[in-house]
Amino acid sequence: MSTLSVTAARPVDAPRGALWAARAAAALLQAIAKWTAPNSPAAPIAEAARVRALARQYLQSDPGFAADLLAAADRHESTNVAC
Repeated sequence: MSTLSVTAARPVDAPRGALWAARAAAALLQAIAKWTAPNSPAAPIAEAARVRALARQYLQSDPGFAADLLAAADRHESTNVAC
């Protein structure tokens, strides 16, 4: 015969002011999101250029990974550039 004792954890109340702080942070993030500019048409080109630069860093040590990065940059650039 075996006996198993299980204790349930008591729910912990949120710290005082946590709800207010969460609401303030959410409002701040929404305000910041309104200020940010939408992606410009050049953004995919710039992003692809950064990925290609990263690929060049890995070209000697991991050529397969570098090739994957270059392919991903080409795909990203071609699918996100407005025609």
